[in-house]
Amino acid sequence: MTTTTIRKILGGRPLHSISSKLSLRGAAEVMAHNGVGAVAVTDGEDLVGILTERDIVFRGVARGLPADDTPSAEVMTRDPVTVQIDDAISDALAAKLGDAFRHLPVMEDGRIVGLLSYRDIPPEYVMMFEHFREMSSARADDV
Repeated sequence: MTTTTIRKILGGRPLHSISSKLSLRGAAEVMAHNGVGAVAVTDGEDLVGILTERDIVFRGVARGLPADDTPSAEVMTRDPVTVQIDDAISDALAAKLGDAFRHLPVMEDGRIVGLLSYRDIPPEYVMMFEHFREMSSARADDV
């Protein structure tokens, strides 16, 4: 199997980001236009959160918040777990990608450069990581 990296997975994919002040409707329109399920939320150059379609639905719409008047900052996930662009794919999986998170912001030199989706990870890497986790758990139980 050829080893791949987060950098290779992201390739030249553009980063989709929004201002924390953008309304939920505006954020949903950005996601729909770009065919993505999550966007980075920034204030200037600083990553302040991540907003997913699930955030909009469960934290916004389901709570009756007005889509045109509610800023994204109100329902986004603040201070998200991040990975570095040159981290191994296993680092992203260890950061709970696929378990607790479906998207992870990717950083390089202190700035956001992309969003890694669980769907971006090749299935063989997920299988190897799960197998390793199972083996590690079994060893810990034997001690």
